[in-house]
Amino acid sequence: MRLRRLCTTGLIAVLALNVAVAYAARWSEQEEQAAGAEVAAQIEKEYKLWENEDAEQQIEEIVAEIVPRTQRQDVKYVVKLLDSDEVNAASVPGGYIYVHRGLVEDAQSVDELAGVLAHEIAHNCTYDALDQGERNKKLFIGGITAALVAIFIGAENEEISGVLAAGAYLRQGILSRYSIEMERRADLNAVSYLVHSKYDPVGLLTFMERLGAETYKHARPDYGIYESHPQTTERCGYIIQAIYDAGLDINRRAVTKWDPPKYESIAAEGAAVEPRTAPARISLWGEDIVTLSYSGDYEGIDKRAEAICSALTEALADGLQRYEIETGEDQGTVTVELRGKPMMKVYPQDVQSDDDSPQATAEGIVKALARAMHRDGITKWASGSRLRSGPRTSKRRRLPYG
Repeated sequence: MRLRRLCTTGLIAVLALNVAVAYAARWSEQEEQAAGAEVAAQIEKEYKLWENEDAEQQIEEIVAEIVPRTQRQDVKYVVKLLDSDEVNAASVPGGYIYVHRGLVEDAQSVDELAGVLAHEIAHNCTYDALDQGERNKKLFIGGITAALVAIFIGAENEEISGVLAAGAYLRQGILSRYSIEMERRADLNAVSYLVHSKYDPVGLLTFMERLGAETYKHARPDYGIYESHPQTTERCGYIIQAIYDAGLDINRRAVTKWDPPKYESIAAEGAAVEPRTAPARISLWGEDIVTLSYSGDYEGIDKRAEAICSALTEALADGLQRYEIETGEDQGTVTVELRGKPMMKVYPQDVQSDDDSPQATAEGIVKALARAMHRDGITKWASGSRLRSGPRTSKRRRLPYG
C-alpha cells in the first residue's frame, strides 16, 4: 500500500516535470530574468524591505531544502522580506522570493512556512507567472511586464493604469494571480516537494485550513467562471488526499501552536495553598477534566497532576483523537487510557460523591476530555462543510492565497 502511494506521488512529480519542460521551451532564461528583474524592482518600490536576520536565515534554509526536490533545481533564489502585514509570499520569475512579515508572524511552525514557500516555488517551476502574464498582457499598455506587476502587487499602480474598462467581477477574474488549474498543480507539487524534504506537508494543509476558516467568517461573492482560486474545502480535500497517497499520517498538532493541559493547586478560601497536599484541578481548553485530592503513588498531589498533564500532552502532540480515550483496568484499579496507555489511575479517594464510583469517575473524565477536544480549534480547521475557525484569530489582512 505504501509503495502504491509513493508511486502516486511520483506520478504527480513526473507530470509536473513534463509541464515545466513544456513551458521552459516557451521562455528563455534571458526573457525570464529580464521580466523578473523589472517586477522585482516594482515590488521594492511599493513595499519597504524588512530587516530580520533570523527570519531571513530560516527562509533561506527552507528554500535550500526544497529547491533540490523540484523540477528546476538550477534556479538560484534571492530571498527578500517585505515589511507588510499581509499574510502572503511570492516567487517572482528570475528567482526572486518575497515574503511578507505578516506571513512570518502568522505561520505557526516552520512546516507551515515551508508549505507556503513550496507552493510559491512550485508556481515558478512551471512558469505560472509568465504564462498568466502572457494571457493577460493584452489588457495593459505596458505588455507582459505590466501584467506581471498586476499579478504580484495589484492593478492600482500608475504604471499599469492602462487596464481596459471592465466590471469588477471581470477584473477580479482576469487580474487574479493564477488560475484554478495552476493553483491545484502548485498545491500538489508543493506536497510532493515536502514529502521528500525534512518538512511536514501537513503544514501546508493547516495553513490553508486556517486561511479558509478566516475566509468563511465573511460573506464572499460567487465569481463563477471568473473564480481564480479553488474553494478552500476542495483545495484542502485534495491536499489531504495527496498526503495520504504519499503514505503519511495527518497530525495537525505537530505543525500548529496549541495550549497544553494545565493544572492549578486550589484550597479553601483564606487557606494557604500547599501544592503537595492541596487539591489540584486539571483543565484542557477551558474544560475542567478532573480535580485530584489524593497523591496516589506520587510524592504530592501536584506531582501526580503534573504526570497526568505530561501524559496527556504527549498523546495530544502525537495526534490523539477522541475515540482513542477510554477506561481500562490495571491490577484491579480503574484507569483512564490514551491509545491503550494509562493516563491516570482512578482511586476511591478520587471519587467526589458518595453516589459515584471509580468507574463512574473515570467515565466522567473520558467525557470531559471528549468535550474539550470537541472544542479544539485545530480539529475544527478540518476541511469540509463544517470548516470553522479555531480560538486563535489574527487581525492581519489575509489574501486569497496563491
